[in-house]
Amino acid sequence: MRILYYTWEENSRDDMVSTLRGLGHQVEVCAAPCRDYEDDAELAAILEEAIHLRHVECLFSFNFFPVLAKTAERCKLKYISWIYDCPHWTLFSPAVKGAYNYIFVFDRRQYQQLKAVGVQRCYHFPMAVNTTRLEAQLGENGTGQESLPRGNIQGWDSLEVSFVGSLYENNLYDKVHYLPEYIRGYLSGIMEVQERIYGYNFVSELLSDEIVSQMQQFISMDLPQGYFVTKRELFASMLNGKITCRERIGLLRELSERFNLTMYTASDIAVLPRARAGGIVDYVSQMPKVFRNSKINLNISLRSIQSGIPLRALDIMGAGGFLLSNYQPELAEYFEDGKELALYTSAQDLLDKTAYYLTHEDERKAIARAGFAKVKRLFSYEVRVEEMLRLADVL
Repeated sequence: MRILYYTWEENSRDDMVSTLRGLGHQVEVCAAPCRDYEDDAELAAILEEAIHLRHVECLFSFNFFPVLAKTAERCKLKYISWIYDCPHWTLFSPAVKGAYNYIFVFDRRQYQQLKAVGVQRCYHFPMAVNTTRLEAQLGENGTGQESLPRGNIQGWDSLEVSFVGSLYENNLYDKVHYLPEYIRGYLSGIMEVQERIYGYNFVSELLSDEIVSQMQQFISMDLPQGYFVTKRELFASMLNGKITCRERIGLLRELSERFNLTMYTASDIAVLPRARAGGIVDYVSQMPKVFRNSKINLNISLRSIQSGIPLRALDIMGAGGFLLSNYQPELAEYFEDGKELALYTSAQDLLDKTAYYLTHEDERKAIARAGFAKVKRLFSYEVRVEEMLRLADVL
């Protein structure tokens, strides 16, 4: 199969390309910029030229690009997209219903939204990690021998609790210049309650028609004409970003006051004076080493990921790291708490489990090995991509 792979310089590009080629497919990579997700004539022309010159039989991209869907339809080619953002707003484009689309969505609730509006070839499909690459980088993690390669990372020898990610301090909610106090108070109440609840997101449900109507007077959030997404969903996403910011800062502050916490982030961590700054880590060459070398790796999910397994959780386990994550429905469905990872359901539970696993080394290492084994068996690129291509009938 000759596949044209469209890349927006996403972290997963090289893993996906090498996997496709390893499965025997010919892969051409297109890295032309996309200036308009819906109607980018220049990108469409580049794609069509490559399709005809290279005799391409299928298009692929991480995330869904309406301009690729339209190009595929004109050329009568299958277009496979693997979604790992949530929400991913271009999934609400009319182009999502194109006859040649095969859409694979990691979050079950986002998948259900698409099925509810009539998208036909749409599949719930968790993400993957390249365990072959990670084992080659870090050494085998299934024998009880911990391989601890060194790198240009601060504090290799004293990594107790690590967090890799953003504090979401540039969330949209904080950019709203004015809201009447009664609206701001109502929204603060929603966020405060949701922050304490794991496993179910009710933000959208609590935004009444009246509140949404009033919010529209002060907040401008728009998508292209024809997108089938409501203002309520847009506002709920904005609030979920702010909840994530509040939650991450609050939990990380509490952790840093009791344990040695290292932050690997581009965010300003002045709000976490007791945390140690580890700098920014490269996804391929450095981040896996952080995960393997840290006693505990934290996942605090973006709140708009309502059910799915965040890629960061798979990244941690795929590198042989011990994962301590907030409760997430699909994490609990695919992995056993206390056996392959550890899940917390409250701030106190997070603190208690951090203290416990820091002092139970053998149990912690056994969980990390079991988590890696499960990821290698079910979530490796070879396994997931072969299944994806089978479903799209392009093997």
